[in-house]
Amino acid sequence: MRTLHTICFVMALAACKSEPNHPPLPAPPPPPPSPVEPVQATTPGAPGSQNLAPLAGVTARMREESSARPRVEVTAEALFDALADRGIVIARRQQVLAATAQAAYCALGVTDDSIAIAVCEYESQAAARAGKRLLDTRYAKLVPDAVRVLNGNTLVTVANATKTPARRDQVLDTFRSL
Repeated sequence: MRTLHTICFVMALAACKSEPNHPPLPAPPPPPPSPVEPVQATTPGAPGSQNLAPLAGVTARMREESSARPRVEVTAEALFDALADRGIVIARRQQVLAATAQAAYCALGVTDDSIAIAVCEYESQAAARAGKRLLDTRYAKLVPDAVRVLNGNTLVTVANATKTPARRDQVLDTFRSL
């Protein structure tokens, strides 16, 4: 029995001995980063700002715009449906914030070949003309290839169509025909 204890003891000692073939134990993980204080913007809503408070009401604002659409001859849906009838596939369509165009309601459709079609509905023809002037000046450098056309109190903007002018013209001709 004593021999058995001796053998077990020797085996236990041998098991404790480190072998050079074993890889070293991994280093302990670094401590978690300390919490970062949120950056406060000095100008609310300024570009690059971390202050997202101005965005809090966007959903409610868009809901209001959708429920108070003006009476127009050409709605965004009518244009998108007419384009589909002419074989222009609108891959995505969604409401967008109309306030940026000083409009009552706006929707954006993007074709399968990435042409952007923004349709904005205004309270009057005068408001639509003012909206067109605003967009032509404010976004001229941001979207230099944008073409804007009025039809009554609806404004359509077609952008990203420089490489496909025939498609752009087809969109504009369809809009004018409605």
